[in-house]
Amino acid sequence: MANITPAPDSGLPRGLLGGLVNFLRAIFPGVKIQRRNRSLRLSESLSLGDKRIIAVVEYEDKRFLLAATAENISLLQTLGPAQGTSQGGEN
Repeated sequence: MANITPAPDSGLPRGLLGGLVNFLRAIFPGVKIQRRNRSLRLSESLSLGDKRIIAVVEYEDKRFLLAATAENISLLQTLGPAQGTSQGGEN
């Protein structure tokens, strides 16, 4: 009997997952899978202990400094534009 090991993170035997992907591509040749661009991004965070963090969150071209506990999220400050976005001039 063949030794079949599961593919990482799939729960399917190695080789079966690749075969399944190829099968689906053959059935649906015109379907393209695209990664969705996300508007919301956690730029940086710092743990303050006891389920408390401070974080910089980017949404579209804006940045926000947030504080969060287990029960609450507070806006501390609106920051300048997110990196990589231009506001009409260069620094």
